[in-house]
Amino acid sequence: MIEGDALGDKLDSIDYEVKFEAATGGGSICKMTSKYNTKAEFQVDEEEIKAGKEKAFAIYKVVEAYLLENLHAYA
Repeated sequence: MIEGDALGDKLDSIDYEVKFEAATGGGSICKMTSKYNTKAEFQVDEEEIKAGKEKAFAIYKVVEAYLLENLHAYA
């Protein structure tokens, strides 16, 4: 869950559910669901959702790269 000033004046919070599954032939598949909890009558448009998805995905790619280079960092 993300809360606070970073959300601006339209959102109370964003809930993320992330699932990683093994892919056939190696690697993994990341499935992410986001729920935007808006303030009052505000609505989030598709461009804002797309930008948020891209930012979240970029974070996961950085974590993935780190874990692949540092196998001892997780069990």
